Amino acid sequence: MDEFKLRAGEKIEALHDAAIVAANTSKNRFYNVFEQTGDAIARLRETFREMWHNELVTEGRARAVAWAQETARRIQEGAPPLSPMILYQELVTLLKDHVWRRSLIIFLCGAAFGGSAGLVIGFRAGSRAPSGPHARALHTQIDQTVILVEDAVSPGAGAGEVLIRVQAFSVSGADRGVLRGRASALRSLVTSSPVTVGRGFAGVVLDVGAGVSDLEMGDEVWGCVSEWSGGAANELLAIRSTRVSKRPRHLAADTAASLPWAGTLALAAIHKIRYNLNNCKGKRVCVIGAGSGEGCALVQLLSYWGARLTVAAPGKTHHSLKNLGGHEFIDTDGSNSLAAPSWLQLEQYASRAGPWDCALCCAGAGAPPFPLPGPNTLLKATAPRKAMVELRPKSLITDRLPTPFWILFAASFYTIRICRWLVGCGSHTDWLEDRHHLRPGLEALRQLVESGQLSPVLDKVFLPQDFESALAHACGDEAIGTTVIRFP
Repeated sequence: MDEFKLRAGEKIEALHDAAIVAANTSKNRFYNVFEQTGDAIARLRETFREMWHNELVTEGRARAVAWAQETARRIQEGAPPLSPMILYQELVTLLKDHVWRRSLIIFLCGAAFGGSAGLVIGFRAGSRAPSGPHARALHTQIDQTVILVEDAVSPGAGAGEVLIRVQAFSVSGADRGVLRGRASALRSLVTSSPVTVGRGFAGVVLDVGAGVSDLEMGDEVWGCVSEWSGGAANELLAIRSTRVSKRPRHLAADTAASLPWAGTLALAAIHKIRYNLNNCKGKRVCVIGAGSGEGCALVQLLSYWGARLTVAAPGKTHHSLKNLGGHEFIDTDGSNSLAAPSWLQLEQYASRAGPWDCALCCAGAGAPPFPLPGPNTLLKATAPRKAMVELRPKSLITDRLPTPFWILFAASFYTIRICRWLVGCGSHTDWLEDRHHLRPGLEALRQLVESGQLSPVLDKVFLPQDFESALAHACGDEAIGTTVIRFP
């Protein structure tokens, strides 16, 4: 036993000595690194001091001071601060010196070589395929054509975002406006995504980012994307969680995708005229262009709430709109199918059957052209000021700004985003959206569907490669409801 204690003590003492040696070695290495770092800093300071007091640098500083003094004197005297003759004389004096001439040549050669190398590296880096999950997407090209990309790269879900596998998305006249340039200027400040088409969508949550607690993986959701925020025509869509909500459980994906964009537009219009279940009964309302998705939603809701609806649409859609709740019908085709719809036809009907309490102009077939007529010709004298509502997309002010004002707007836009980030509001652009396109509006839409007050009106379903046919049908006279594209 004593021998065992002796050997254990020897081993412990050996370990203690080894620890002391390791500690001393580490201490010496630390001091060596510290001294080497101090020597390197001292050498750098000495090199910088020598360069600063070099004859050429000193002469250059003197010339810069002289030029600054001369500029200040000329400004005080009211003369232009930069005289071409003085600049020419200074350049001639500078280039007479062989040393300065050689330095200038070396500088230009270095700038040309460095710039060329930077361009080559930038092009090489830009040509590399970005990393991320691949999916199918409809990309908008520079000439505003749309192509199907089978291996588009989709970003993952960031903070406050969810990654959604989009099963179906809707197309409408708003997509045609986007392809013609609507909101392109503002969209360039908000996003750089090549996906610009697809307004409403339905899908399944694949991943949730940090800070998202109200959605989980596997949730069936729907949502909508405004024209300046990109598009939903991407099989893997990373979007802020505030722009989606859970969809009604009994709706299939293609049926659900037909309602978010059109339904939220209808809710926004109803909010403007301040109609609800309690004050809508007995009101005479005219829905113009009611064959669109938002028109069908308006007809259903206002009819359910007790309003008497006059529907202005092509005659071929009257049977479907009657089933949705329409009471009176105005055939915008008229006796001559080649005649374009006009406000005169509606004014004549109002003079015969009586004016309306409210008029809503949708983007469906049969809607007369811009602008809206005066309310005196269509509405009652007791109608409120905002009883004429235009739901068709119009060009934004930012699309018409000349270059100087656009630069000022862009600077103001980024300043506002920075200020919002500094005060803790985040860097998102939800403040640009109508609140009905965000989660509160989507939740209200879901409650209306689940209570039986509203049903999606699905027109036709296309495949992604048939986008042009889908858009042509959605904007044609044959459409009734919403056209949807489904990812197979």
